[in-house]
Amino acid sequence: MRIRGILAAFVVALSVVLLAGLAQSGADRLRADRAAATDTKRAATDAKRTVTEPESTGAGAGTQVQLRAVTFNMCGGMCNKGGTDLLHHIEKEIDSFTPAHLVMLQEVCYSQFEWFKSTYAGTYEFSFTPLLTNYPSCGAPDCSVNMDSDPNNDDKRCWIGQVLGARGALGTRDEISLGGESYQIDGKGNPIPLPRTFNALCHDVALAGIAGKVKGCSVHLRAWDDPKGVSDRARSAQAARLASELDADIDAGKVVVVGGDFNMVPQPHKGPGLDSFYRPDAAPGGGIGRFYEADTTDTRDPDGTGPDPALWTLPDPDCVAPATTCRSGQSTTLDLSPLGDDQRNSKIDHLFFSEATTTASLSGGPRPLYFKDAARTTTTQNPAEAARDANGKYLKLSDHTFYRGWATVTVS
Repeated sequence: MRIRGILAAFVVALSVVLLAGLAQSGADRLRADRAAATDTKRAATDAKRTVTEPESTGAGAGTQVQLRAVTFNMCGGMCNKGGTDLLHHIEKEIDSFTPAHLVMLQEVCYSQFEWFKSTYAGTYEFSFTPLLTNYPSCGAPDCSVNMDSDPNNDDKRCWIGQVLGARGALGTRDEISLGGESYQIDGKGNPIPLPRTFNALCHDVALAGIAGKVKGCSVHLRAWDDPKGVSDRARSAQAARLASELDADIDAGKVVVVGGDFNMVPQPHKGPGLDSFYRPDAAPGGGIGRFYEADTTDTRDPDGTGPDPALWTLPDPDCVAPATTCRSGQSTTLDLSPLGDDQRNSKIDHLFFSEATTTASLSGGPRPLYFKDAARTTTTQNPAEAARDANGKYLKLSDHTFYRGWATVTVS
């Protein structure tokens, strides 16, 4: 783990200008009514690993390969209470995108993280970092033991956070502190009851079939919108900090993939918070970043069968030819109700690649996961087919979509 300089965080924070009013999803709130812990800044107990690179199946140094990744805010606490009985639906989505080289998951309870480790043992390696260590909605009856200053007596059933998985082996862990812990408030300007600790969970990875330098990161940035833009400024500084910290990895020749819940929309006229990720040629407006977003204007399917599901590009008048890549894409939040009072339609989850050989080799899109039946045995991407609860709300695995993407990159 690298030690990060505090000064860099201040420089980044002062360099970002923010606009308020971005849409957020319900799961991002991580609602809870417990008192705040006195110390939530605790490192997860994953041991650092020294791994050997898996045997290549044909991709050598300097070779072009199609790198596939998925990201999903699975709402493991508020929506699923730490349960593992529905995780086979996520497993099915991952397996349908074979090979998904990198898996980024957010809002994962520790019990669910252990399920993924066990289920995919021998194929994927998974790592975890907590966003909250005192979160009762993961199913623990009492999280008070986690609210003292001693992390050694923690009940891990109260942990929720980010997970990174690699189809192959995880290498050096780089947990990047993003800041944003100060003055955490909700949409009305009130202090939130359970302050979060914001770290991007990154690893160098040795991927099966890809003999080259790749690094993956799973991230969850600060949520909430408030009238004064306090949270907006904080998460924009977090995004800029993360992009800045990854510069050295890109310059070292690594292909860097970042996926997660950024809680920010891509369009620059709705806020410049993602300028640090989008490249200068991304229309409209460009940016100062070094990354390509998977879901922009391309509608190809990596298996040659057409878009599945059909992809959608935001109808922004500036995002047309001759633009080759855009700051746009389909919503990653789900409509909660057919009644029209809980509509979401906001792209706040993102999947970024630091390289693409051409913009035409880059594609991706979200896959909503509604349940078709009350028993939650099957899923559908079509809300018209979704079952509803007694209040008319859609039954869903999460209020975020499962988002998959791919890019042809050159590994070295």
